[in-house]
Amino acid sequence: MRLVETRDQILDAAWNLFAERGFEDVSVRDVTNTAGVNLASVSYHFGGKEGLIQETVKHCMNPINEYRIKLLNELVTMHGSVDEVPLVELVTAFMRPVVMPDECGVRSGLMLRMLARYLIESDYTIPPASRSLYTEMIQAYAKAFMVKFPGVDPLTLVKHMVFAAGSVMLYHGLGKVALQLSSGSQEDIGEIDREEMLQDVVEYTLCGFGGRRHNVD
Repeated sequence: MRLVETRDQILDAAWNLFAERGFEDVSVRDVTNTAGVNLASVSYHFGGKEGLIQETVKHCMNPINEYRIKLLNELVTMHGSVDEVPLVELVTAFMRPVVMPDECGVRSGLMLRMLARYLIESDYTIPPASRSLYTEMIQAYAKAFMVKFPGVDPLTLVKHMVFAAGSVMLYHGLGKVALQLSSGSQEDIGEIDREEMLQDVVEYTLCGFGGRRHNVD
């Protein structure tokens, strides 16, 4: 078996196990048993469990932020300049990858578990490649939002972006429970309509950004 194949098998197994059971409940042996490789291979390829988690986090974060950058670039190309991109389309491009992570190959379960790990372990280190890409994405969208809100300082805009993305994470995790409680029913309401969810979070985000006090077209 080639080394690349072994590494990919480990990552595939880790991805699925972490998404299903979380980081802490999955052991290195669980991963290697699922991957069908020897126990030492995790240390060889990733330096241990923490390195494996870091690589999994990178494979979760990077596609989402790459997708965000891709959508923004497509909007700028379509409209000719960032100044001409309607605010609602700009917000939709920023929010869509976290509402529909499956579109860029990321399982929502893994995304939520990754977020929970960040919240629980404040000293957790974001992989350098992911930090760099995240910074690039934030800066690109912040510059675009500054065109729409020239009187708002960049730090405030970034905070609003973080708040907006955080609302989606909570909706992914608690949306069905909230809808059940609000309806007074204990029955399963089925899967949440992601397109409807996207429209809702875009509307919410526009209000948070002050979009209803400005021209959103």
